[in-house]
Amino acid sequence: MEYIKPFLIGGAVISGSKVASKFMGPALAPLVGGMPTGIIASFFLKGNAIKKKYFEGYVYSSFILFLSILFIHLATLHFPTTSVNIISGVSFLFWAIISYFVIKKRTKKGGNGGKKG
Repeated sequence: MEYIKPFLIGGAVISGSKVASKFMGPALAPLVGGMPTGIIASFFLKGNAIKKKYFEGYVYSSFILFLSILFIHLATLHFPTTSVNIISGVSFLFWAIISYFVIKKRTKKGGNGGKKG
């Protein structure tokens, strides 16, 4: 049950984004799809210390996500014939790789809460 609730909430956000794009239009769908699931996920973590550590990494990841989305938007304007899926895929990889290294370097004790290994 520990993993079922977060899984269902995450799935509801993704599905809700698709429904929102159909009924509200694609420009408003990010209101659902861009819901800060990272904040919601924090409610499933135990203890304030873990939540503080979580948000320490989340702030870096979110900023890099902003840069990735900005890149997608600008790239689609400047390269209108390039597939948005390709631009999005490259941006996703950028977000994942850069986020990992920034979080490891910038968070206290290397991002692992001070645990060995």
